[in-house]
Amino acid sequence: MTQPTSDPLHAKLDHLLDLFQRRLLEDKTARQALAELTERGRRAEAGLFREALQPMVTQVARAIDRLDQYAGPDPAFAESLRDELLDVLSAQGVQEIGVADGFDPARHEAVETGADPDQPDRAITGHFRRGYHYHGWVFRPAQVRVNRPPAA
Repeated sequence: MTQPTSDPLHAKLDHLLDLFQRRLLEDKTARQALAELTERGRRAEAGLFREALQPMVTQVARAIDRLDQYAGPDPAFAESLRDELLDVLSAQGVQEIGVADGFDPARHEAVETGADPDQPDRAITGHFRRGYHYHGWVFRPAQVRVNRPPAA
């Protein structure tokens, strides 16, 4: 704070400066509180998902696995049903883990390795089972084959 002065203009400016500094501090405090509440909400939502939705989502994922392996007389019907189930998961915030960006041990489970000199190291060269995440939390990693070319 500044020293009090007898000049009314300076006194008014000091008062406005003090008011401005207090508002900045209040805004900073409010932003911190909002960030904390947002994080609490995210954790609560994830907890509810884990307790209530995850068992159902796991069963739907298993049904999708069976549809992915379907070799019966009506593959178009099986594909359509699989796509509808994926839409149901997506509507609940559950997203499929992609495999196009290469192997990420936080999102993929390497169940097999291969040596393809035409592919970069750690490229995903096969996809065995879909993986899913819920707002970044991986609750089922994608099972993949990872390229590990021999050392030169």
